[in-house]
Amino acid sequence: MSTKRKTARMGRPATGVRGERVSDYPQVMIRLPQPTKDALDALSGATGTPIWRLIDLAVDGYIKGLPEGQRRLIAGVRDLRAESES
Repeated sequence: MSTKRKTARMGRPATGVRGERVSDYPQVMIRLPQPTKDALDALSGATGTPIWRLIDLAVDGYIKGLPEGQRRLIAGVRDLRAESES
C-alpha cells in the first residue's frame, strides 16, 4: 500500500470570484480622494475583504440599483466590448 502524502502548493490559493487567480485579472489604476481611500483601507482591514473585492461588490450593487433600462444598456455595452475583445 502506497503512503503518498499530498504536498502543499506554494503561494496563496486561487481566490478570485470564480476560483481563478487574482493575478490574472486586468489591472486598473484610479485616483481617489484621500477619505475614500482611507475608508476602503479601513473596511478592508476590518472585514478582511480585499480592496479589489470591495470595489467589485460596490460596482455590482450600483448597477443593481439602476433602473432596468440603464441596466440593459450597460449589459449591451459590456457584451459588445466582450465580442470585440475575442
